Amino acid sequence: MAEVQEKSGGDGKKGAQKKMHIRVDFTPMVDMNMLLITFFMLCTTMIKSQTLTIALPSNEKVENTENMSQASADDAVTIIVDAKRRPGSNEVDTVGGHVVNEVYYYFGKPGGDEGMFAAGGEVISANNNLQKSEFLTDEVNAAGIKNARGIRQIIQQRNKEVLTEINKLKEKYANGGFGPLETKDEREKAQALYDEAASEIRKNENIKKPVIIIKSTPQASFGSLVELLDEMQINSISKYQIDNMTRVDSVMLMDYQAAHPGS
Repeated sequence: MAEVQEKSGGDGKKGAQKKMHIRVDFTPMVDMNMLLITFFMLCTTMIKSQTLTIALPSNEKVENTENMSQASADDAVTIIVDAKRRPGSNEVDTVGGHVVNEVYYYFGKPGGDEGMFAAGGEVISANNNLQKSEFLTDEVNAAGIKNARGIRQIIQQRNKEVLTEINKLKEKYANGGFGPLETKDEREKAQALYDEAASEIRKNENIKKPVIIIKSTPQASFGSLVELLDEMQINSISKYQIDNMTRVDSVMLMDYQAAHPGS
């Protein structure tokens, strides 16, 4: 509560100016603050931690679990993410304190059908089928021109048949083929039908589709791995997995970097 106290100036002399002193009691505000804090705690939605959901295949119907991670050479595409190294050194290169990532890939078996090692264990560089992508996920270069060696373009080329059918579904959806799109309920219903049809295409074993195997060196950033997982969703890849680097992968990577210093 506020109190107003009147005090005369000049020690009670005649004609002296009266002064007002106001005292505000903030004690009731404590209760008000506690009520407000309680209200906001009960009514405010707490921030949930952002996590990445990875859909992993089930092994319920797999008879031979030893071959679960195997894919045919025609379908297999291995993508390796590494950190860029400084010229003439194995030290990680950074820009503004951030790791500069590089992405490599190869089709089929590492080293092709003949492999990377000779009978005596020597490395056969001529068999190294590892290639370097010019971009991690971007499909255009600095000039705005699509680059055939960007990893997105490579994935789309290998998944061409699926994407062709998916694009037909997108056109059908846009033209109202899954129902009208006027209201929110109609759009949600049409979207559900589209998602079901797209899922059937991705599961269709009669359509040729790649099996993407994603690997990462310890030096690569976690963000680059997340970007590649996003590319799997963007490009409708139905079969992909995260796997560990093998000895052959490491040998191929070191052999390529030694043959292309500063690239």
